[in-house]
Amino acid sequence: MNKSILIFVSLLSFTSLFCQESKKFDYELLGALVLDSNQLISYKIVFNSNDSGFIEGYSYTDLSGENETKSYIRGYYNPKNKEIQFKESDILYTKSTFLPDEFCFVSFKGRFKGNTKKKLLEGNFIGIYNDRDTCATGKVKLVSTKFVEKKIKKLYKKVEQIEKITKVDSIVKAEINPDTYLKKFSETKIKSGEKVSVFVYTDKMKMEIWDYGIEDGDIITILNNDVPILENFTVTKKKKTIIVHLNNEKNLLTVKTINSGKLKTNTTKLKLYDFRRQYEVIADLEEGKEATINVVRLKVKKEQK
Repeated sequence: MNKSILIFVSLLSFTSLFCQESKKFDYELLGALVLDSNQLISYKIVFNSNDSGFIEGYSYTDLSGENETKSYIRGYYNPKNKEIQFKESDILYTKSTFLPDEFCFVSFKGRFKGNTKKKLLEGNFIGIYNDRDTCATGKVKLVSTKFVEKKIKKLYKKVEQIEKITKVDSIVKAEINPDTYLKKFSETKIKSGEKVSVFVYTDKMKMEIWDYGIEDGDIITILNNDVPILENFTVTKKKKTIIVHLNNEKNLLTVKTINSGKLKTNTTKLKLYDFRRQYEVIADLEEGKEATINVVRLKVKKEQK
């Protein structure tokens, strides 16, 4: 396979992290946080901007990594000079073991550059703890997801042309197929042995469960703090709704695959509802394996007078 194509595939594998919300956003950009220590962390933002320039949306850090985190972003965008600024706050979910007070939130100022189709965004950021101490500094470099999508499709066409001359590895070809590649990062997934923490403001949470893939006889059990709340349930396309009562101390939801069906992999989708927010998680588990959703109850902060 052509060396330049291999390099491009490697780059896309790091940067191509697509939207995790069914909601459509005016702006979707992806790329990396480039720390002054030369460390690269994958980064993505999605947001809408109103007539007054106020922006609101989400950031995704270290997607598909062990510290994958989703946070709110809010700020302002000036379409005349293309300047933008925003701050992260209020974590929605994370796979990190750090506590919320230990998180480093991005505060960014930058400007859109160049061709509007590429939607290049560059600028400086400061990482700030909740106590306002600085935890990191560096640059943000992002590009429009639509631009990356075009590049992936062009790359796939080149691979198809090469295959007419020489055999291309089927696994490599499947990995860069636009239909499957873009879907690869479309949801938050928890695999066998993983744990994701979500943050809620309620004591009673609605949960929907259904088969995200092909109905093939997946059977699961869900426990809350080791107590079964859904036992030996066969997952289908029809959504099953249950209410989960949460306590103040600990709420560990364990999803166990009892039978992974004919396809040998369980693809159960879970949707959790708080009165302020929603979470969608795919349990991508092997038979006999389990993953954990750590539901952390937050207290509504009172505004200081």
